Amino acid sequence: MKIAFGAAVAALLLAAPAAAAPLTLAAYYYPWYDDGQWARGTTRSPALGDYVSRDPATIAAHFAWARQYGVDVFVCNWLGRTSTSDSTLRDYLLPSPARGRTKIAILYESGLRLGLTDNRIVFGEREQQILLSDFDYLAATYFRSPAYYRVGGRPVVVLYVSRIFRGAYADAIGALRARMRTAWGIDPYLIGDEVDWDLGPSRARIRLYDAITGYTLYSRTQPQSGFLRLVEDRFQAFKRVAAERRVAFVPGAQPGYDDRGIRPEEGHYVLSEPRLFERGLALAGRYVDRRLGLMTITSWNEWHEDTQIEPATDYGLELLEKLARFKRAFVARR
Repeated sequence: MKIAFGAAVAALLLAAPAAAAPLTLAAYYYPWYDDGQWARGTTRSPALGDYVSRDPATIAAHFAWARQYGVDVFVCNWLGRTSTSDSTLRDYLLPSPARGRTKIAILYESGLRLGLTDNRIVFGEREQQILLSDFDYLAATYFRSPAYYRVGGRPVVVLYVSRIFRGAYADAIGALRARMRTAWGIDPYLIGDEVDWDLGPSRARIRLYDAITGYTLYSRTQPQSGFLRLVEDRFQAFKRVAAERRVAFVPGAQPGYDDRGIRPEEGHYVLSEPRLFERGLALAGRYVDRRLGLMTITSWNEWHEDTQIEPATDYGLELLEKLARFKRAFVARR
């Protein structure tokens, strides 16, 4: 009887759902600002003024706001080892004494690093070697830092616009994972930027990643109303395919989109609804992966496209306050 009772208890424990992971909010962060970058154009102005990203006071303010309003990770865009974003991240942001508990991860700018052909990234030997070389540098420079964001001990990298990978991309991702294991003893947690309005889910690509997300679901081809209804349709379709492949799903929210300051000639429509951000947060919250608990915000400070939640001269702390209220309510429900 004791044996049977013990077996029954073990079976119940195995059948019980795993405890939900705590919510982690990760905001896309751009460490590229200087006088030249601001000159490219914006539609709004930051409360801090046209700052320089490597200014210690600016960095301290960003980390302080992140801690106060619930942002756990800055996912920093990375444009290569000789870029301003790299030197700012490496020499100023990562070692900042103001960082506190905030973690850092990499948004790998695939298009700018690997090149575009007809709006696609076509993998061949050249593209694979660039990818491997870049990740060797990231492993040597960032992945072992205690400040780097990890999932299960694995350093996280978001591969921007992975949805436009073509050619021998599967071989390249396989070679990347092998290189990281053999050369560095690292198993990176790769998040593919797959969730998109214009392209449907690709099982062949999704299976290559540990998780999938969508940097933004804004598209100039969308109807100019009902944005969040369309977003939910995409979330459902991509999360279903991800679940089939045992790949985690990372939903996201954004407060709007307006790139007229930098691309006026494109004539893109402005995404701006009074309650878009709080409604988008609520929607994304319903799709947070229970075991991973990760959710993204586009963005902390992409001022050129007006997706930022960093305080501005007109709306102040409003978006950060909405984010903090969402996180408190989400945690309370769990």
